[in-house]
Amino acid sequence: MEQKNKDSINVSIIIPTYNRAKIVGNIIASLAKQTYPAQRYEVILVDDGSTDSTDKILTSISSPLHFRYFKKKRAGPASARNYGVKKAQGEIIIFIDSDILVEQDFVQAHVSSHENQDKLVVKGVVINTERMDNLAREKMKLTDVSAAFFATGNVSIRKKYLLKAGLFDEDFKEYGWEDLELGVRLKKEGLRVVTNKNAVGYHYRKKVTLAHLPPLCHKEKMRGRTAVIFYRKHPTLEVKLMTHISLFFFALDRMFNFFGWMSEKKRNNLVLQLKERNFPLLKNALIKMFTSHCYMEGLREAIKEEKFN
Repeated sequence: MEQKNKDSINVSIIIPTYNRAKIVGNIIASLAKQTYPAQRYEVILVDDGSTDSTDKILTSISSPLHFRYFKKKRAGPASARNYGVKKAQGEIIIFIDSDILVEQDFVQAHVSSHENQDKLVVKGVVINTERMDNLAREKMKLTDVSAAFFATGNVSIRKKYLLKAGLFDEDFKEYGWEDLELGVRLKKEGLRVVTNKNAVGYHYRKKVTLAHLPPLCHKEKMRGRTAVIFYRKHPTLEVKLMTHISLFFFALDRMFNFFGWMSEKKRNNLVLQLKERNFPLLKNALIKMFTSHCYMEGLREAIKEEKFN
């Protein structure tokens, strides 16, 4: 049996990114301060065709960290992650998103779960936060809990099982579901999932306001469209419930959108009326309702397109 070099790279952290120049430098900085030996892990950041200053920031990074940056033509997060996996030298692959900040024992926590274990998906904890400092003060909330088998916000797996399952499906070119779809295939390969509560990732996101509705609705509409791809590949009850592709959810959406009050034009008018007022509970409820409706719109669009193709 071949002896491994104690200084060889054992872990590859893969991060796809798109237009996150304002935070991506902080992500790399948090990964450069790990307790795990620096010579044993690498960070691979795959830029999926960003149009902001991401490349300028990342090409100027000077750090003892094994850091590799690749920029490719925009093809979606599935393609970007696959590109990273193919470049990876490590046996253990850690996936995080480009808005996830980590603490110093993050890599070590993931690696420790894989020691003397095989066929394992290690889920880390993701805590949503609106801050970028004093992260240790942030506590896990009920809304942070995820039941996903394989979600790339914070997860690790041995590279050989990604290759065996066939990597991410690049039919998912828009946002959403490509990681959960791979999770279905990994589960069929007999992998089991464990959660390591010490592998904490802090998901940074700005405080959401009604002014953010247009990009949020666009993102949810994309997620609705890719949900249809997911279900067509795995037409099971589990996936049906996950994606809300059922008459019940369509009827529920129509009921809440009585008289079309959640249409884009009426949403925009409501935003203008509430912009100068401070109704936090109403604001949060409306954002949730509007984005959920946009998701259902995406479902309907994709299903309708299928019928005409």
